[in-house]
Formats: sequence, structure tokens, C-alpha cells
Amino acid sequence: MRRSLAFALRLLFLALCLPATATAQGRILVDTIRSKAIAGNAIGDTPNREVFVYTPPSYDRTPNRRFPVLYLLHGFTSHPREWLDGSYQGLDLQKTMDSLWRVDAGDFLVVMPNADNAMGGTFYVNSAAFGKWDDFVSQELVQYIDARYRTRTDRASRGLAGQSMGGFGALYLAQKHSDVFGSVYAMSPCCTGMVGELAPTSEVWRYLRDSTLTPPPTMAGSVRLARTMTAAFGAPYDKAGAWSPFLPVDILTKDASGLRRSCAVVLEYGLDDAIASVPLGSRAYADGLARAKIPYRLDAFAGGHTDRTRQRFEQRVLPFFAQQFSGAAPSGSCTP
Repeated sequence: MRRSLAFALRLLFLALCLPATATAQGRILVDTIRSKAIAGNAIGDTPNREVFVYTPPSYDRTPNRRFPVLYLLHGFTSHPREWLDGSYQGLDLQKTMDSLWRVDAGDFLVVMPNADNAMGGTFYVNSAAFGKWDDFVSQELVQYIDARYRTRTDRASRGLAGQSMGGFGALYLAQKHSDVFGSVYAMSPCCTGMVGELAPTSEVWRYLRDSTLTPPPTMAGSVRLARTMTAAFGAPYDKAGAWSPFLPVDILTKDASGLRRSCAVVLEYGLDDAIASVPLGSRAYADGLARAKIPYRLDAFAGGHTDRTRQRFEQRVLPFFAQQFSGAAPSGSCTP
């Protein structure tokens, strides 16, 4: 407990006091993986996938050392570059990670695959339309990173995080592959259950059923999202039980065993999020964890869907994984 408190205080000092520019600099490398799992998808999406990899300054300086890995999943109609180019209130993940390294807390890799496609995203599931994205992330990508970089390969040294669609993907993959990923942090996870704009009574489905209707601007994004989910899951929403195998809330309700071995589960959402499925789904997921007696943390913050993204990364998400990977996490219950 004393070690954990000291670690937390050190990270708080970082967030409040350290300047943004770090002396030592890590690197962003861009790899391309030709995926067998994605090849042959129905929409003709390329199987050649860009993967952005952050390596800390110590990676090149200590050639015999192995490092933990955070797999970071982007959201709908997004791209990994947005973690780096200031799109989120000036967030530059490389600089933030370099700052963490200054207090010996950022010694891990961050891997960011590009999951964008013509329909706006893949939802990180195995799909006839989009390819086997579950297999790509949980098998091909992990195996590629472990073979190409000096990584620690126990599950306690691998984490999953994502925002919006990426938060959905992080929860979905963490449930299915607790033997691969030890910890999960879902930021504003969308679409985790049939609630909010995805509820069966939602007007969204009327526009989805009738392509001659034009949804109002306030609903256009939700209609596009639901159309992509329909393609990803290979069935319309109202086909009995067709979406349940993909929805994190439904999966958790049916069988919570996938998360029982997790080192840590964290969800967060903005109190003013205009995407109703985010707060409703996050609370429903937390209720499922509580019923299953699985430890978790649920954080609600002032703001909307992408508000405070930079702040959350700098002060919550990345320090959380630094603590998990360092062994200073208070639970101490994560086993290889």
C-alpha cells in the first residue's frame, strides 16, 4: 500500500508540475502488417494495416531489456494519428509518454493499429464484411509486436485501452482474451448494449430500414454508426439475438468468466455525453461487473464525448497503465 501511494503521488506531481517538453524523447515508428485475418473481406478493405508504435527513450538505451505493451484502439471515423497530432485538445501522446518516462513511469510501448475503413470503423470483431479484426488484434498484431519488438509476453504486461468504438473494442477483446490482455481501460465506450440511440424504440432504426428517408443532422451520426454495426455484426439489429454475441453488456451478463482473471477494469464517461449509449451502457456494464463480483472502477467526469481527452490521457489513462505495469497497482492480484 505504501509503495502504491508513493507511486500515485509521484504521478500527481508529474501531472501538475512538470513542463510539457521532455529532455529525453521516445520514437513513433510506423509499421505495416499484411493481415491474413483481414484479407478477403466483403468490402474489399486492404489487408495492409498501418500500426503506429511508440517506444520510450529507454528502449534504445537498454538493448537487453523487455517492455510491457499498451494496445490503444481508436474510435469511429478516427485514425491513430489523432492521438499524436493535437486533435484532442492538443494531445501529443509521444510527448505525454516522454514526460511519464522522466519519473520512471513511462517505460512501456504503445501500439495503435489503424482500424478505419470505408464505413468508418470495424468494431474490432470478426466480421464477414470487414474481416476478422478480433483475430487480427488479439493474435496477428500481438504476435507481430512480440516478434519485432522486445516485449514482455505475459498477460500482466499487456493492456487494452480505447475510446468510443475503441472503448467498445477494448471491452469486447478483454472479455474474450483475458489470457492475452491483463488490464483494460474503456474511455467513453459506445454501443455496449441496446440502450440510448440503439434502443429498439429509437428513431434511428426507422431511418436505417428506409434508405429513402434522410435523417436530421442531429441523428445522422447515430444512423451511420448503426449501419456500420449492422454490417460488422452481419445481421439487422432486430434479428433475435443476432447482436448479443458482440455487445459487451450482453456478453458480460451471459458469462462473466472472461473478466474474472483481469488485473483491472476501468470505465469512464462524460456526464454531458450526447451519445446516450455511452453513459447508459457504461453504467449497465458496471452493474454487470458488480453482480459478477468483479472489481472495477467507474469514473464520471464533467464534459462530453471527446471533452477532456488530453487531460484524461495525461492524468488518468497513461498513469494507470504505468502503475499496472510497474507492479505498484494496489490490488497486486494480477498473475501471469
